[in-house]
Amino acid sequence: LNLERCPGCDTADRTIVCEWNKSILLEQDIFAESPRYNYALCHGCGIVYATCRPVGEGYKSLMNDFSETIGRGDRANAGNALLNPYPLSEEDRDWYRRLIAGGVFVSDHDPREHLDGVYQDRVENTAHVEILASLLDLQGARVLEVRSRAGTIVDGLRRRFGASVMAMPIFEGEQFILRELYGIECSDLIDYDMFTIPFEGSFDLIACNHMLTHILRVDRFFDQIREHLKVGGHLYLYNELEENKFLGGGNSVINTLNALHVQVFDRASVVRLLKANGFEVTFAKLRNSSQLCLARYTGDRAWTPMSVEERSRRARAYSLARTRAILRAPKSVRGRFSAVWEDAVAEGVAAGIACFDDKGRIRVIKDG
Repeated sequence: LNLERCPGCDTADRTIVCEWNKSILLEQDIFAESPRYNYALCHGCGIVYATCRPVGEGYKSLMNDFSETIGRGDRANAGNALLNPYPLSEEDRDWYRRLIAGGVFVSDHDPREHLDGVYQDRVENTAHVEILASLLDLQGARVLEVRSRAGTIVDGLRRRFGASVMAMPIFEGEQFILRELYGIECSDLIDYDMFTIPFEGSFDLIACNHMLTHILRVDRFFDQIREHLKVGGHLYLYNELEENKFLGGGNSVINTLNALHVQVFDRASVVRLLKANGFEVTFAKLRNSSQLCLARYTGDRAWTPMSVEERSRRARAYSLARTRAILRAPKSVRGRFSAVWEDAVAEGVAAGIACFDDKGRIRVIKDG
């Protein structure tokens, strides 16, 4: 899918800020024979989005090879019941049932076979339950969580408020846990391409885990959210990529953006994106270096584009991040950057983020 305009605000003007994602750093570059993603900074809302992205069968193949696609290796997490991205066999389902029977709160002083990770997931997501419970009146509310891992957020809201809850998972293992451990009504697996909310009626709250980063058709995503959210209801986004992870010099922009990451943001661009789609942000924070954001659905789409000064600053920051990522590429794959290597060296040295050592080798200066 080649995008001529921003998928979030429909602005045409943009600046290409990075051609590649993590696949170019892997032993086998899965896009070696196809167009690059060509991530662009939108001059309107300010999100950075892949102008070329796989859809249809191409995207399904990436999801089917999930662990390899994101660089974790073949069959990674297959033995982790909570994070298993693969289809379940009947043997797997029997195994899941035995683990689920152990319960969530298994004490270390009296260990037994149980679903490892659910306790940690529940404690970790308590923060989201606390945020939502403190900011919203959810007594008897109707709540949907999109990309729910183990149902701990919606289950927490159900126990606390008597909320009617539903969930949408991305893997069969998650779907099985949602149904068997918590008895939560859930959908078929999420389709990131033709995203659809299959439940009837409207919700008071829709919580989305790491969805804006991955969703292929942002306009369709917001259409579905608006169709299933009451006016005055809330959209809660969490675990969304924050661009400062790599603009600050700590991480490589190329290594951070894997083949399933098609949007990335800073807080101001998320606020503008939501405003352009009829949502007013009421609460936003960074948590564990990722963004969370609560927004009320108003239907008002009036918004103000990013300023020229902000655009220039961020375009420059992305240019330096791209250069730093190229120069930090492992020697085994540096040949893939041969067409841009000399320019990257020149920019890196001029900007003071790289230098030559006493043997004439280029070195990236930590934190630039």
